[in-house]
Amino acid sequence: MQMDGFLTLKGSNVELVGAPETIFVLPIGHVVSSKGEFDVDDESYKAMKAQIAKRGVDLVVDYEHQTLKGCEAPAAGWVKELKLEDGQIKAVVEWTPRGARYLENKEYRYLSPVVNVRKADNKAVGLHSLALTNTPAIEGMNPIVNSDNFEGGQHSMDIKKLAELLGLSEDATEEQVVEALKVCLAENRSLKEAEKQPPENVVANKAVCELLGLKAGAAAEDVTAKIMELKSGTVDGVNLAEELKALKQQNAEREANDAVILALKAGKITPAQKEWAKSYALSDPKGFGSFVEKAPQIVPMDKIELDDVKALKSDALDADTLLVCKQLGISPDDVKKYGMKED
Repeated sequence: MQMDGFLTLKGSNVELVGAPETIFVLPIGHVVSSKGEFDVDDESYKAMKAQIAKRGVDLVVDYEHQTLKGCEAPAAGWVKELKLEDGQIKAVVEWTPRGARYLENKEYRYLSPVVNVRKADNKAVGLHSLALTNTPAIEGMNPIVNSDNFEGGQHSMDIKKLAELLGLSEDATEEQVVEALKVCLAENRSLKEAEKQPPENVVANKAVCELLGLKAGAAAEDVTAKIMELKSGTVDGVNLAEELKALKQQNAEREANDAVILALKAGKITPAQKEWAKSYALSDPKGFGSFVEKAPQIVPMDKIELDDVKALKSDALDADTLLVCKQLGISPDDVKKYGMKED
């Protein structure tokens, strides 16, 4: 399984005699293994040292690659340092008592490194672990380690974990996972192509165009211009803010006049208080409404009806009514609206 451009496979086999403090890990040059071929050079050595330093822990030497199998993996030894000597990458190892006994008794004879190989140039650039084994995997190598039995051609990711990351069920087959990966890669390529598309060829969403009063498929610059026009508060030469302010003022004037007429009709204010009442209703509509509700009737109802806002049964206003309206500053329409007597 390819992982971030790397392929993990098992490296060389080196025969060990006794429990040496310094052991041979990999030769500089082209390495041939039954698990694959790769190259080792100075960059490989430096990358491995940097990787171990970054981890901040000693590299493990286990038995039969148990560290890769997810089972109990006791250490046979710990790599304390890597060296580059005589065209070889070597490791300084601190053996455990048990590991040393195995080697001294020749129960294990070979060392098998697990290396990370960069697929771009097939070069070893990381050292995962070392293992004691008895089945060499690299051609022409001397014993202490490499195992043909270890399925080390690749260090594979858990297929269930990969399925979960792709939004598939945990029982997804390998074929389904591969297909999902292909879809992800295709979508990624599409996004990259879209990013390369020249801005002038980009068109706006159809719904956005309709909301802005533009034709579907309008160019991005047309949409931008329309949005800037809206932000400025002017559309087709009309200042929307001023227009709205005027409409609000007209509405407030109408509502204030209506409130004053109703107060006059209810006898809560006198005609002489009309201008004051209108000013009050304009500045504080709720306050004026509360005042009218709580104020006592100060003008007799018969006077209101006969002298101030004479109520009629017909739509026509007689001369006396019109004269009273003129004196009170009340329009005939207001009298018809509020002053008509109900049957």
